[in-house]
Amino acid sequence: MTAAPRIITEDGEPVVHLDLDAMEDEATEATFTFRVGGEVFTAISPDEADWQATADTDSPGGLRAFIRELLGDEDYERFCEQTVSNRKLNAIVEGAQKHYGIRTGESQASPRSSKKRRRR
Repeated sequence: MTAAPRIITEDGEPVVHLDLDAMEDEATEATFTFRVGGEVFTAISPDEADWQATADTDSPGGLRAFIRELLGDEDYERFCEQTVSNRKLNAIVEGAQKHYGIRTGESQASPRSSKKRRRR
């Protein structure tokens, strides 16, 4: 299979339809901060996290990789020194979800898969 021909601009550069590198420079919503043991931690939005770190949260070590991705290495190391119960960890997750406007649970069925429109 041969590659599709590139469209070149007058500057000699290929046309780019979606520049993901430019997204890195865009201003993002304020980060989520929380306090544990008198220390303040900052977490990025899960939307800004690397998909590889967030894809396997159910696997062994997956939750740790996810938390490390959200906090960054420095905050993650400090966070690991804290005693954090599951109740407190759930409160952090719920607080971040509320802050970023993220809902958990099942998504709504698409019109095609809903009962009213299902083919019989």
